[in-house]
Parts: sequence; structure tokens; C-alpha cells
Amino acid sequence: MRKIGIYTHWNVPNYGTFLQAYALQKVLENIFKSDDIYQIAYAEKSHLDLYYGIISAARTRSHLFLINPKFYLLAFKSLLRIKEIKRTKKFIMYYKDIKNTGELTNQEFLNTSFDYVFVGSDIIWDFSRTIYKMDKRFFGIGLNTKEVISYAASFGSVKKGIQVPEYVINGLNKMKHVSVRDEKSAKLVKQITGKYGTIVIDPTFLWDFWDDNNIPIRPVDFKYIIVYGSYFTKKNITEVIKYAKEHNLKIICLDSLRDHFNWCDITITQDKLHPFLWCSYLKHAEVVMTCTYHGLIFSLIYKKRIVMNPLPFIMDKASSFIDFLGLTQVLTEEGSFKEKADWDWDYSKIDNRIEELKEKSLSFIQNVIIEDDE
Repeated sequence: MRKIGIYTHWNVPNYGTFLQAYALQKVLENIFKSDDIYQIAYAEKSHLDLYYGIISAARTRSHLFLINPKFYLLAFKSLLRIKEIKRTKKFIMYYKDIKNTGELTNQEFLNTSFDYVFVGSDIIWDFSRTIYKMDKRFFGIGLNTKEVISYAASFGSVKKGIQVPEYVINGLNKMKHVSVRDEKSAKLVKQITGKYGTIVIDPTFLWDFWDDNNIPIRPVDFKYIIVYGSYFTKKNITEVIKYAKEHNLKIICLDSLRDHFNWCDITITQDKLHPFLWCSYLKHAEVVMTCTYHGLIFSLIYKKRIVMNPLPFIMDKASSFIDFLGLTQVLTEEGSFKEKADWDWDYSKIDNRIEELKEKSLSFIQNVIIEDDE
């Protein structure tokens, strides 16, 4: 019996992050039934502080508070932040439901050994962002294992031609099996190692989220449009409101880290939205308007009509997949909400392309460990 670890973003209060960890766990358990599969329950403090850190009034010396009015502003922000953190921390409990090592300290992580470790998925390799470059383990550096395998990793916003840190070069060159989630990342792997990274599909496509028993039944008894994301244009907003009125649909906002819009009819706040309930809302929506990667991915999984605000940060990791599916025009080019929502969403064609990439991805997972054991 082999011990296989998965090292990805842990305890991050994001629905897509949780669901891709959950999906890869389930897929590996199905493929390697006789092995022990664990999520590695560790995250760098710098990353978690983005979501759970307190804006401390201690930044302003307390004995100067009488002459520094910023003290009061910082103190007020701290109180607000504490309330937000209490609501957000509920998300940490969801991760405990995925089989894991138990929360590890840095030293415990160093001492915990595995036969294999899968790193990924998502933008774990975006070394241009401080929160990611703090953790070299995503490149296999310091992992206590005989073999590191990347699955659906992405360089995110890293641009071609950027100076690549030495630890990135060393880590990737030591990996025998490298898979990525997008064309740009594959080319960057080629630039760094001389070998083209295998392009695979996001792990959420490899698990059956249609029939997963954890996903609740239809959450409401009326028809609705889902809004998921933080940034929408005035045009997006005006047109979704008009479309909803014309089609007698409610607009439901699924909150993630305080996404509250007064133009939505209903907001489901994050503290009341388990990731599986989030799935259910998407599954039963008439239309989904999103500007996020996993908002797009789960809309495709559930065969939705999609209106997307293609933010550059998201397109960095999604553009090649969108192009592969033949959806560049409807998802990324100019057009009205109605034109996009009422487009001919022929999922027989879309699903054929997805199935093609799913087969390739499952083959990659199945073969990497078999090859290494031979």
C-alpha cells in the first residue's frame, strides 16, 4: 500500500479551490483503490492571512492614539475584519471532510513522508505573486517524497520572458511527470525544462458532480440567474437586470469574500453557502453570469448558458481552454447579455471536446505512477 499526498491550496475560502481538491481526492481514490490518499493539510501563513488575518491597530503605536486619528480608523477596520473572519472561518470546517493528514506545522510537514505527492491544481506556480512564491513546495522543493507529480498546475499571470527563479528551474527539472492546465503554462514549462508540459483538464471535470450525493436538491422553487464574481461592468449589470425582468427570473448573487450587489434580488452570504450548496445553485440556474475561472468551469459541467466578463487575470489561465472548446467568440468577445445567454449552446459538441481531454487526463494520472513503479 502506497501513501499518496495531494498538495494544493488548503483552507482557502473559495468554492472552486475546495471543489478541485475534493475532486482530485475522489479521482485518485477511485484509480488507486488499494493506496492511501491524503490531502496535505498545510498552507503558508502569508496565503491564509489574505483571508483570515486581522488588520491590526497595532500598526499605529498605541501610545500615540491621542494625536494620530488613523488609530481610530485602524481600530474600526480591525473590528469589522474580526467579524468578517468569524464568518469566513466557517469555510475551514468544510476542508475537514476531505481525507487529510491532519493540520501540520511546518516541521511536521517536513517530517511527513509520502511515496508520491501530486501538486496542483490551479495557479500554484504563479511565482510573480508574493503569496505563491513564498511556498517552494509547490515546485517539489522540500517535499518528503520519492516522486513529485504535477496535475493541472498553472503559472497564472506569469508572462513569457520573465526571469525565472532558480528554485522554479530546479524543481521543475526534477519532476519526471509534469502536467498543466493551460497552453501558456505548457509553453513556460518548455522554456524552463526543454520539455512541453502535458495539458490536462481541471480535476473538477473528472468527478461526477451531477450525481454526487453531497449536492443538495434544488435550493429554491423559482427560476433564477446566478451571479458569481466580484467585477461586472455597468453594461453587464444593466443587461442582466433587463433580461431577468423580460424572462421573469430572479437574480441570485453567490457571495465569495463579500460579493454583495444591491442590484441582485437575493444574496446568499458565504457563511450560509457550503461548496456543495454552491454547486446546487449553479446546477439549477437558467443562466450564469460570472467573471471567475470555476464559475465558468462549473457552468460548463452543468451545461449552463453562460455570460462571462473575461477579466485578464482569469483569461491568463482560461483562454486556451475556452479556445479548445470553440467558445472564444461567445465568452470573450463583445456582445449583449441576451445574445450570449440565448446563443446556441450545443453541449453535444462542447462535451465531445471535454471528453477528449478527460480521457487524456485520466490516462496521465493512471500511467505516471505505473511507469514509476515498473
